[in-house]
Amino acid sequence: MVLFETKKTKNLKSHLANLVAIANSDGDFSVAEKRLIFDIGVKNGLSIDEVKKIIKSDGKTIEFKVPDNDAERFDELFDLASMMLADGECTEDELSNCIELAEKLGFRKAITGVLVRRIVTLQTVEGERKSKEEIKILCGDFLNF
Repeated sequence: MVLFETKKTKNLKSHLANLVAIANSDGDFSVAEKRLIFDIGVKNGLSIDEVKKIIKSDGKTIEFKVPDNDAERFDELFDLASMMLADGECTEDELSNCIELAEKLGFRKAITGVLVRRIVTLQTVEGERKSKEEIKILCGDFLNF
């Protein structure tokens, strides 16, 4: 255990634990899903060994942290939606778990289902795939930037 972790590191580990939970939702933790977790973790400053530890623990030893603002909440939700799509299919279990995590992240319960489905749809529409920033703008009605 690390004695002195920054708030950013704690939030990142919590986020990765949430991604692990989504990846495990369908009972098949694919190589593509692991790759996405490693990419996000390493890109944000964690070592490969730290990411491996989070994956091996199934994320269960990591304290859940709520992001500080809607921009960070959206970024985490976008990654969760990306995780659901990483293996090429979005199952009902993954979708349900993602909606539940969206509520825990602080999104209003009344909009989480619509918001998650909209993010997934905008990431998967053939020929019209949108960037993260474009999707954030298109979902602006649900957010309070």
